[in-house]
Amino acid sequence: MTYLLIYNPKSGKGNIQKDLPKIKAFFKEKKMQLDIHKTVSQLDAKSYVVTLKKTYDCVLVAGGDGTISTVLNGLMQLKKVPILGVLPYGSANDVSHILGIPKKIIQALELYTSSKPAYIDVYQMNDHYFLYTAAAGLFTRISYDTKRASLNQFGQIAYYIEGIKDLTSNYDFKIDIQSNDISVTKQVTLLLGLSANRVGGIPLLFKTKSKLDDGLFEINLFESKGFLSKLRVLSFFIRFGRKVRSDIVLKASEFKINTSNDVKWNADGEYVCDGNITIKVLPKKLPVFMSKRSKRKLLKGE
Repeated sequence: MTYLLIYNPKSGKGNIQKDLPKIKAFFKEKKMQLDIHKTVSQLDAKSYVVTLKKTYDCVLVAGGDGTISTVLNGLMQLKKVPILGVLPYGSANDVSHILGIPKKIIQALELYTSSKPAYIDVYQMNDHYFLYTAAAGLFTRISYDTKRASLNQFGQIAYYIEGIKDLTSNYDFKIDIQSNDISVTKQVTLLLGLSANRVGGIPLLFKTKSKLDDGLFEINLFESKGFLSKLRVLSFFIRFGRKVRSDIVLKASEFKINTSNDVKWNADGEYVCDGNITIKVLPKKLPVFMSKRSKRKLLKGE
């Protein structure tokens, strides 16, 4: 197999650069081809992937969820999508946790050179692709409002600090959601879309019915009811996603969502667009490396 490693030198605390010699030595010992690309800007990874002049069996991404998102949007424009492998060097590392990737670099590389990939769904918000979450409202701007210096100093705690600040903001917006047999209009504080059991570095242990290959996307709505609505959002995370009677949960393969032009949408922790959107599922579109445990928990056929 041929491998391409794309790494973000700024992700996390820049530890990837210390591990590069280890990674190179691993592939040299295995006698496997490894090419390496260091990103120089936020969108560099996408443009690099789109303009590749050679094909690879696997693209390894060393960085956080933002770097993975950028690479994904490049991969989805290729005629043949290579296998995606993730090396967790970010702050929240939601994608690597969902896929069950070992934190130790050599263990992760062993997984990527000795196991078979699984095919998972990819999700599309207008013309942007994402892997596990889409949202608007309370807490959704934290991932791109948090300063890099704070992340490097405090890690994931920096997100929690920004979250506390966000509780003082007012989120109250009208949404109209349409799907095959769904028609819902609500005033909400947060719309949280999920395909897996983790978001924002928080495990949602009771989202056990979420699957990465079932052709569906889940939307959780938190209605606007003054400060009580913020408490309900906090309660959702404190109970790790356990469903209660007041929760509004919708599932479908496609949603058309109309809202005001000042509503900002986030997908996989990255700002995408404002206003009206369409979310659709692209079934089993992406081959990825996953741990056996994650395959059992998050794939329909396992």
